[in-house]
Amino acid sequence: MRAQIHRPASLAIALLLLVSAAFGSEPLATVATNWDDVSIDVMSVTRKGSVLTVKWAVRNDGDSARTVQFVTYGGGVRTYVVDEESGTKYYVLTDREGNSLASQHMLLTYGIPDSFGIRQAIPPGSSKRLWAKFPAPPIEVRQISLYFDETEPFEDIHIADK
Repeated sequence: MRAQIHRPASLAIALLLLVSAAFGSEPLATVATNWDDVSIDVMSVTRKGSVLTVKWAVRNDGDSARTVQFVTYGGGVRTYVVDEESGTKYYVLTDREGNSLASQHMLLTYGIPDSFGIRQAIPPGSSKRLWAKFPAPPIEVRQISLYFDETEPFEDIHIADK
């Protein structure tokens, strides 16, 4: 008996499903930013125990590179989560040394003293995936709003529990 050979279309579909499973599905929400040709896609918001993990992608649809910054710690924090029901604001978690639990923890160049966070160059026509960990709101809180630098808030984003 001969082994069955798969058609190229079947392999392409299988590869597409594998890539989709590995990198996630469509964004939960997308917002344009004040950086030219740059938008932010919220990819996931998950709560596991007392930690809320937010993953997002920054897309550059322009013809030239863009550098984006997200202040997560120190002066002028602009990246945080809000429970709109209680009015509670949650900042990015830090380790014992004061480093943000996020994609990066580096001194930023906003001109605000002691500003730390994520600074990322985005080549034209590409995107970069970023993440940050926050204290999780109480289990009864099902939605939050996300605030990032240089854009309007993402409101009523569903929290997926693990």
